[in-house]
Amino acid sequence: MPRLLPLRLPRVCVAVIGNDPNEMAEKAEALARDNSFLEFRLDYLSKPALAMSRIKRFMEMHPGTVVIATCRRVASGGKFKGSIASQLDVLSKAGTAGCQLIDIELQTAAKCKPEQLQKLRGRVALILSYHDFRATKKLDETLEKMAAYPADFYKVVSTATTLSDNVAMIKFLAREGDRHSMVSMCMGEQGIISRVLGVRAGSVFTFASAGAGQETAPGQVTAQELRNVYRIEQVDAATRVYAVVGDPIAHSLSPAIMNAAFRRENVNAVYLALHAKTLKDLLTCVREIPIHGISGDHALQGSDPATSGQYRLAHNQDRRLQYGRKGAGWKALRVQHRCRRDCRPLERRLNTLEGARILVLGAGGAARAAVFGLKERGCEVYILNRSLAAAKKLSHQPERASSSGLT
Repeated sequence: MPRLLPLRLPRVCVAVIGNDPNEMAEKAEALARDNSFLEFRLDYLSKPALAMSRIKRFMEMHPGTVVIATCRRVASGGKFKGSIASQLDVLSKAGTAGCQLIDIELQTAAKCKPEQLQKLRGRVALILSYHDFRATKKLDETLEKMAAYPADFYKVVSTATTLSDNVAMIKFLAREGDRHSMVSMCMGEQGIISRVLGVRAGSVFTFASAGAGQETAPGQVTAQELRNVYRIEQVDAATRVYAVVGDPIAHSLSPAIMNAAFRRENVNAVYLALHAKTLKDLLTCVREIPIHGISGDHALQGSDPATSGQYRLAHNQDRRLQYGRKGAGWKALRVQHRCRRDCRPLERRLNTLEGARILVLGAGGAARAAVFGLKERGCEVYILNRSLAAAKKLSHQPERASSSGLT
């Protein structure tokens, strides 16, 4: 068969799982309408060999769909409990059924005879993969070992335990993306940067789940989120990166809100939620990615050459990164600047804000910016929040709220 050209593949491959062949095929049918690149995780089936007739039927009905067949063994982080010989037999039959690519992990390749791999590769494109479920380390050494086995794609996946691990992965892709057809990313919550930005650094594509609760790897994002929220198909070298920072941060709605605004205003930018546990780790990420702006009001553990303790940070009006000791009178100048600007749409709708009675929902960083901006316009501001303590704290902000202030 003709080799698949990396440039012809979509950026997102959607992993499909199911309890039985029919369920997997039905999910694939629904996904194929909007996704032309799928992965059948055959190792999720108790008897994957029985899925071949269903796969063949699917491929015949969807000739424009590209499918990866994966049957990862338990020893390599998958669910298939059979032998290597059984694994190769399943993948070979999947190729015969119409799957254009098969995924074989390095651990399997190392125990195969060269002619076995060559026979498989003569019929389908081969993805040679390696997964590190603990850390991001020795990426170059791993690829060197993998390069001993001829393959069409080399897939190196690690786990991000820090934000800086994404930097290591992106630099790795930048070094190797021209020499090999690479597919690489970091797993875990902190790996979101590599999942979104890896495709511009050199990864031919990335993986996504079919929906919430159907993830096949830690930190995997849904296909809908990658496309609609992060606009991954448009991410390129000119895309600017912004982020909300916190610990924890998974609850934040900022990426959905800000990326929708970027899309509406046709801004080439992407906004991420970064789980930053230390200031040092965050600063590395900000400088190396680079990240052009950050928001958030969470204290981070960090240190500078002279002291240690808790710090907060933001960009100031001159776009320089500032940080200062918590409780030391530090002001988020960037947030203050933004709140003055953000009142304009409301001002246009109400003609004037002077004396208007405004209810603000929430008491976090975005709410604080809105409250300060509204008070500057002479509004009577009311705060509604799940936590009474946070609402009271915001209503008594000495920096900006007046004594008659907020309710």
